[in-house]
Amino acid sequence: MNVYDYYITPEEYEIAAKNGICRKTLEKRIRELGWDKERAISEKPRKKSSIKKLAEIAKKNGINYHTFHYRIRNGWEIERAVSAPLVDKKKLAAHASESKRKYPKDVVEMARKNGISYTCFVKRVYNGMDLIEAATKPTMTPHERALKAKVSIQRLFLRKTI
Repeated sequence: MNVYDYYITPEEYEIAAKNGICRKTLEKRIRELGWDKERAISEKPRKKSSIKKLAEIAKKNGINYHTFHYRIRNGWEIERAVSAPLVDKKKLAAHASESKRKYPKDVVEMARKNGISYTCFVKRVYNGMDLIEAATKPTMTPHERALKAKVSIQRLFLRKTI
């Protein structure tokens, strides 16, 4: 590119003005963006007023400008970007949590009502217990656990002595 390509003659300014291009736009196109003069003078600038009007409609629908602009940039159709309601983050988190649920909610709730912790319920199911049985079978009291441990220790010592 020649140094003189950056010089804009008064005639070129006039031609650009007739085509609806202001001085600043013409200078930016040629000097900063590196457009050739013919294209810079003849190509009409894009209108942004329609996007502003759509952004106002989006604002009336409760969608702020940045959200609207983000939606347009990411390829949303204009009608959807203007009208689609915002997603509540709490609802979105609840939906994600619900979709990853492994055990039915009512069975887990039944276990909780029966005094069985979620961890205990999961361990019971992992060890082969039926869901309903894992949710309804009462947990052992500390005394019952101690007796079970005592019996298993006695069996262990009996095996060693035989």
